Amino acid sequence: MAHGAFSDAEEFARARLDALRRFAYLISGSAAEADDLAQIAVVEVWQRWPKAGQNPEAYARQVIVTRNVSRWRRWRREVLTDDIEHRPDDPAATAVGNGALWQALQQLGKAERTVVVLHVLYRYTFSEIAGICDEPPGTVSSRYARAKRVLRAHLAPAQSTIRSGRG
Repeated sequence: MAHGAFSDAEEFARARLDALRRFAYLISGSAAEADDLAQIAVVEVWQRWPKAGQNPEAYARQVIVTRNVSRWRRWRREVLTDDIEHRPDDPAATAVGNGALWQALQQLGKAERTVVVLHVLYRYTFSEIAGICDEPPGTVSSRYARAKRVLRAHLAPAQSTIRSGRG
């Protein structure tokens, strides 16, 4: 659905909760945290519908990222859990369903993973990510550069095995 195409917050929540949960799962790395973050986002969209209703998807994603950033700043620990249901209609579903990519993303810290998910899968600019995460653009850029190095190192062996026909 197009931005602003929802008549109310309840309709938005029914239509987009699963997609928000998948997005939150990619960001947090935890199915339990993803459930919490998606539900918090839906509640905040509902509470702020006059403002959020103009682009509820973007508003909800920002809530998810902001809340997740607050969590990893406080706890600095990562707990991985099992996979959640995914659908092919959003970028998060592809990444969650791709075992090699999912494992590579788990090699990143939450801050780096957040930048990669927002920039690569959801096509946010570094400036937009900086605004969402309340970080300087240079910090976002350096996190992305570090994340790319880690992802290349982790994915390179899998790619060479695929190209050589082994595995």
